[in-house]
Amino acid sequence: MRSLTAGICGGLLLAAAPAFAGNVDQKLLDMLLANGSITADQHAELAADLEQQQESQVKVATKRGGIGLETADGANSIGLEGRIMVDFMAADKDNIDLPTGAEFRRARVALKGQIQHDWAYKWQVDFAENDVAIKDMYIAYKPWGVQVGQFKMPSSLEELTSSKYITFMERSLPNTFATGRRIGLGWSTYNDMGTVAIAGYGQETGGSEDEEGFGAGGRATFAPLNEAGRVVHLGAWGAWEDPSDTDTDLLRLRQRPEAHVTDRLVDTGTLMGVEDLTKWGVEAAAVAGPFSAQGEYMSMDVSRGDGFDDVDFDGWYAFASWFLTGESRPYKGKAGAFDRVKPQHPVTSGGLGAWELAVRRSNIDLTDGVVTGGEMDNWTLGLNWYLTDYMRVMLNYINVEAENGPYEDEPNLIQARFQIDWK
Repeated sequence: MRSLTAGICGGLLLAAAPAFAGNVDQKLLDMLLANGSITADQHAELAADLEQQQESQVKVATKRGGIGLETADGANSIGLEGRIMVDFMAADKDNIDLPTGAEFRRARVALKGQIQHDWAYKWQVDFAENDVAIKDMYIAYKPWGVQVGQFKMPSSLEELTSSKYITFMERSLPNTFATGRRIGLGWSTYNDMGTVAIAGYGQETGGSEDEEGFGAGGRATFAPLNEAGRVVHLGAWGAWEDPSDTDTDLLRLRQRPEAHVTDRLVDTGTLMGVEDLTKWGVEAAAVAGPFSAQGEYMSMDVSRGDGFDDVDFDGWYAFASWFLTGESRPYKGKAGAFDRVKPQHPVTSGGLGAWELAVRRSNIDLTDGVVTGGEMDNWTLGLNWYLTDYMRVMLNYINVEAENGPYEDEPNLIQARFQIDWK
């Protein structure tokens, strides 16, 4: 009778496991063994079958505003991410007739996940401006902190903070000096106190075949205080680049006011005889409850040959923000950058969401010696409304003071953004 009972129990467990793997677990098998309903061999066989079936299951994950698939053991996953940002801008022009209007600032879709716990990947494409551009496309081996493909190089705090999380609609004026996405090989590590990252790289995907170039850079951050609502961040970065491996040796630097819809107001024109660039920056940020402050200084030294003088350009920004509703800017220590704001009372739960006021001063100087690229100063006032973790409305007012040789322009710009993302 006992063998018959054991056989029936075993058969029922094996038949039910595919449908009820979440309920038929190791504890039940252990209980059957302890009660003598199954033998030790049957227990081992059933446990192995159950483990195999559970590992082969695929779970649908709907956390964090998106959708994804992952195996039951979490070893393998794939997720669909994306963001849509719609911008509108109007200008109170001064001397120059600036364009105004609307645009899809970003319209991105990405696939992201991991393989066998240790390998990570991401493929991200942007469809904004009626064009298709590859943004991130990389493979990473997490145990070693190694990454290969196209991704953001170790550069400034503002550059490495995602556009989904930056405080203002556009990054500050000196961001033109920062190194963004490039095809390269990087290594990074982190601990409770900070991060270190280095990378070697070429051009960005889609760049000119005649201007491949190469470079190398690194960044280090230090966070002596990193708690919820209390953060102190310090950092520095630097890079050396040969912007072209051809005989052209050309470089051009230019910048818009902190609005993407409009024109560039400072411009070095084409610099000739460029041999290499040295770029560096220092950064600092602090969070104290609903208050935060952040600033950076950046510099680029351009070495030139063929009888042309070397030139140096620089810029800086500083801003402060205050959450009227009491939230704090979240800091992600392992990235040395800021993360997603989560309203305490989202509108989907009947609340008012999170409201943030911010003010920024920024400067860029592209004039040195015979190069008169101009200088620009911006004051930007920002109001952000975080409806939920994944929806935001932004309003920016920008007072611009631009000087380029004998020309001066002082327009005022106002712009708004409607943003949603899923992850």
